[in-house]
Amino acid sequence: MRSIILAATLTFGSLPAFANQCNIELNGQLQLEDKVLQVQIDHDNQLTITEDKVLYVNNQEIDLSNEQRQWVNQYYNGINEAVPQAANIATDAIALANSAMSEVFEEMLGSDSQVMQDLSDKLNELDQQVQYNFYGDNGNIQIDSDGFEDRVFMGEQWEQEFEQAIEEVVSESIGHVLVALGTQIIFGGGDLEEFEHKMEHFGQRIEHKIEAQATVLEKNAHALCITLAEIDMAENKLQQNIQQLSNLDVLQVKNNTNLM
Repeated sequence: MRSIILAATLTFGSLPAFANQCNIELNGQLQLEDKVLQVQIDHDNQLTITEDKVLYVNNQEIDLSNEQRQWVNQYYNGINEAVPQAANIATDAIALANSAMSEVFEEMLGSDSQVMQDLSDKLNELDQQVQYNFYGDNGNIQIDSDGFEDRVFMGEQWEQEFEQAIEEVVSESIGHVLVALGTQIIFGGGDLEEFEHKMEHFGQRIEHKIEAQATVLEKNAHALCITLAEIDMAENKLQQNIQQLSNLDVLQVKNNTNLM
């Protein structure tokens, strides 16, 4: 049992750090759908950027200088790039959890165990939620910041959903694990020490597997943080250089000193 808990802790305990290592907050509503970016600047003003990088404020097109157009392009392109980056991190984390936990349960309970199917079903549900939140029915990138709790980008709701899925599977599998424990003791001649050694071996192998793949996740999360920091910088430039956007401050990356 300790190896199962270890694997779950390593997998899910580290995910919030990946997603939020640059401490991203959203103030106001940001929506990207059908390649049109809309940002609610404040109660009375809305920014719109089309796929052709035409900027509108309250449905009025804004004439841009070359420098201003550069920041509009960077802002739009950055958000368009960040969405699939975030989606990939989430889906890769789900795949890592599925692989690691399935390996534990398969060796303990066998490949035909219902526990494995339950785990796979629950994590597949999470993956479908990711696809729903980040992609439209037509496959185009989409995002709506209203879906983020407390305005934290990929915040605690991800951790809670991941942990809930694992807790449900582990809780429901206790009976199966106890049967496996009894079977191992009986057919192993009652050698509890040997069984404990086997469990520790499972834990160590899962730990190494998670650590190796988690390194890739962490690199991808760092790349996402850099993208978001660049978006934040572009937003600041828009705020400073376009009068109609003086109140624009939707995205904030607070820990960006080591990102660039």
